[in-house]
Amino acid sequence: MRQRPKPPLPYQARRERRTQERLDRQPRERPGSAGSSRSRPAWQSPFALITVAALAVAFAVILLNQKPAPSPTGQLITPPLVYSADILNGESLGQADAPVVMAVYADFQCPVCGRLVREQFSSLRTEFIDTGILRIESRDIAILGSGARDESLELATGASCANKQGRYWAYHDYVYWNQQGENRGDYTEAFLRSIATASGVDVAAWDSCMAGDEARDAVMEVSLAALQAGINSTPSISLNGEDPIPGLPDATALAAAIRSLASAASASPVP
Repeated sequence: MRQRPKPPLPYQARRERRTQERLDRQPRERPGSAGSSRSRPAWQSPFALITVAALAVAFAVILLNQKPAPSPTGQLITPPLVYSADILNGESLGQADAPVVMAVYADFQCPVCGRLVREQFSSLRTEFIDTGILRIESRDIAILGSGARDESLELATGASCANKQGRYWAYHDYVYWNQQGENRGDYTEAFLRSIATASGVDVAAWDSCMAGDEARDAVMEVSLAALQAGINSTPSISLNGEDPIPGLPDATALAAAIRSLASAASASPVP
């Protein structure tokens, strides 16, 4: 017996229509965004995030590598090394009878010279200077300066004037720990005086020395002699009178060379 089909329920059609209307009102996905019902904001796109991260890293690198600007208030970075009086002798640092002598030809404006002082002098002092093995002898030369006011010459003259008061190494370290831009006019008379003041000199006597020609002429003579000897790059380093080698030395290789020379000196028969 055939059964008569049931009549369609009138509310079923209405329910289907409402369901379809709700679906039609929902925001549709954009092509290429499968699996997500909402599009990402532009700033959350992978390209934007990578760009922001790259800019942040670049900004951090700039900040880390930015050198301090000259301070009108004289606020300077204090060098971390403090030397005992028994290893200070003018422009020499170390015992007079040290078997290894390292002559350092440097220009106070030279950024690589600054790196040598800041990055390697501490370990050289701990391992070799304080143990009586090494003596460092500074050879300040002015070969990088240019313009009407030779900043390299003025810096080296300032060191020479500080040396007359026994404050050479304090001045030396303050300059290298507060280096400014090369030939940009940063090493003004006021800035150099702030270095001298921080170094503990008698400023009036230092000013008088700077105003004269003696110290400046002496720096020029040393610089000319270095150039005539073929030293035209700073830093240049000579160990026990060997030919100076230009550039920033590898710290490990330099330490090995010092040990080798010290060992050879101790093995030599005493005359």
